[in-house]
Amino acid sequence: MVSQAPHQEFVEHEENLPFRTFLHSVRSCAPHSHKDCEFLLTLKGDVQVQSGEGEFIMREGDLCFIPSGQIHMTEGITKNNILVVLQIDTNLARHGDPDFAQRHFKFNKMPQALRKEALENLRALIAEISWEMRMRQTGYRLHCEALAMTLLSTLVRQVPSILGANDDTEGSEDSELGDRLSRIVSYMEAHSSEEISSGQIAEQENVSASYLARLFKSRLACTFSDYLNMLRAKKSLALLAKAEYSILDVAMESGFPNIKSFNTVFKRTFEMTPSEWRRDNKGANIPGIGESAYGRFDKGYAYSLLKRYLPARLKQSL
Repeated sequence: MVSQAPHQEFVEHEENLPFRTFLHSVRSCAPHSHKDCEFLLTLKGDVQVQSGEGEFIMREGDLCFIPSGQIHMTEGITKNNILVVLQIDTNLARHGDPDFAQRHFKFNKMPQALRKEALENLRALIAEISWEMRMRQTGYRLHCEALAMTLLSTLVRQVPSILGANDDTEGSEDSELGDRLSRIVSYMEAHSSEEISSGQIAEQENVSASYLARLFKSRLACTFSDYLNMLRAKKSLALLAKAEYSILDVAMESGFPNIKSFNTVFKRTFEMTPSEWRRDNKGANIPGIGESAYGRFDKGYAYSLLKRYLPARLKQSL
């Protein structure tokens, strides 16, 4: 059987409110899930996100939504990145929208004009919640809870979604599917530099190869081989930061068959070549694959960046 699964994170809410918000600078966040849904807003820098929506790079001002229970991970691409994180108890949404947990939001597939409007509205609400929780003025708890409800209703109203459970149907419950994928991801992390195949994993899990392919497509929006290559690219970062390894050495140690495939996957994953990344990060202390690590940042500066996304009425009062 495969090894221990990526952990399910317990979200501790603030002051008995149905959410938690904080700022951080991510270096590497290992695969994990939590019962709360999560919004990520990039204030500075570039961050790679892998989730059920696929693999993409968040740049300054970009927004990402992670549904409840979805395995996801983040990787800082540029130094000194800063994110706003807002985690909300989905039970808050279910009071007004019983179907919320079954909604699959298609934010990244919206027409550009509609996406811009939704993005501006959602960013303003996230920024205001974060600002209010920092300033703690009279009535801030009531105001923030109301803002969280408005945020969720804005998501439902302005972002297209489809209803229905995941289309994985080999007799397992949804939670069992999540556990199975977690085991598989954990095994792939531990053995990413070795020769492993989807057939081997399917045999270990006693499922068909076609079922495994559907599981990856529905839960991580990618193929088994794409995910394995992404893990290998991430593993290569710690080696690239060490000057004693040649690019060829890094490629082979990370599990790539040759330097050409390494360059192709790396550029697709991080939108730069291994040599370009090494130039900017030589000597950096890069966490290993499966480890989480966060960087230091200036909170005062971070909140000054946050101000640009506050609604106009609030900016005028500052």
